[in-house]
Amino acid sequence: MYLVFDIGGTYIKYALLDTNGNISRKNKTPTPDGYEATKENFLNTLTEIYKEYKNYSKIEGVAVSLPGQIDVEKGLVYGGGALPYLDMAYLGEELSQRFDGLNVALENDAKCAALAEAWIGNAKGCKSAAVIVFGTGIGGGIIFDGKVHHGVDMAAGEVSFWLDSIQMEELPNIKPIEELTAREDFMDYPKGLWHNKASVMYLRKTIARYKGMHYKDVSGEMIYQWAEEGDRYINVLLENVYLSIAKQLCNIYVILAPEIILIGGGISSRPEFFEGVNRYVNQIKNFSRIFRSIKINTCKYLNDSNMIGALYNYKQLYLKEEN
Repeated sequence: MYLVFDIGGTYIKYALLDTNGNISRKNKTPTPDGYEATKENFLNTLTEIYKEYKNYSKIEGVAVSLPGQIDVEKGLVYGGGALPYLDMAYLGEELSQRFDGLNVALENDAKCAALAEAWIGNAKGCKSAAVIVFGTGIGGGIIFDGKVHHGVDMAAGEVSFWLDSIQMEELPNIKPIEELTAREDFMDYPKGLWHNKASVMYLRKTIARYKGMHYKDVSGEMIYQWAEEGDRYINVLLENVYLSIAKQLCNIYVILAPEIILIGGGISSRPEFFEGVNRYVNQIKNFSRIFRSIKINTCKYLNDSNMIGALYNYKQLYLKEEN
């Protein structure tokens, strides 16, 4: 069995997985936050989980899905996303030392979702695929021949950073996102990045301002409930998000021409979400025959995709498994 972690900004999910991706003993614990948000506390949390789980089964290796840009070969984290204390941490080596010398494989969370789909999901058997995951930000994974394409500096698939719209007068005032410390600041600045046009956090924050609420009190379920009740502002906002996503999916298609483009994240389980995006994709297809073979679908795996993909990344790295 393999111990697999799915590290998020709010929770650390973990479970035992067998070699086929079957999950058992799934659980979660809060990610160290506030004054507890240090690398040492983070490492201690994972170590305690390992000590507990090695009593249940012989653990053959450890796989980790987490935010940030990941050098898979070195086990090195850049940025850390919502966990900035992991920036420049050789996390694979540090965890291995705490995990009785076991092999540890790391990969970016959205790329893990893509690997899960390529392995046993809706991209299985495809030579090429693009997977876009909507959540706090927008993650992406590009699959060629069953493997993630990382590109130079692991930048491939980092679609949150797409320049959706930016004005000339804004350019002199831009500062590096890496210098921001507050998570809220990252989600608000700069306005021209795609995550501030189509992420779930964008929806929550925009609707929270409209409703006079704190964004933490606005859930995806509430957004769609208000839409179903006929709130015109929210329905127009959702339509604009669907169109924004459809445009970028079509842009992905003419750049990569993948066999399939999958959209994931918890919001993708809402039928209205996929139907809205697909409706605009079908309208955009009228521009040219170039779009005639574009194929859009949802991910097969949602909440468990990161763990399944993390295991497949482990198998590719240490067991040299091919798709």
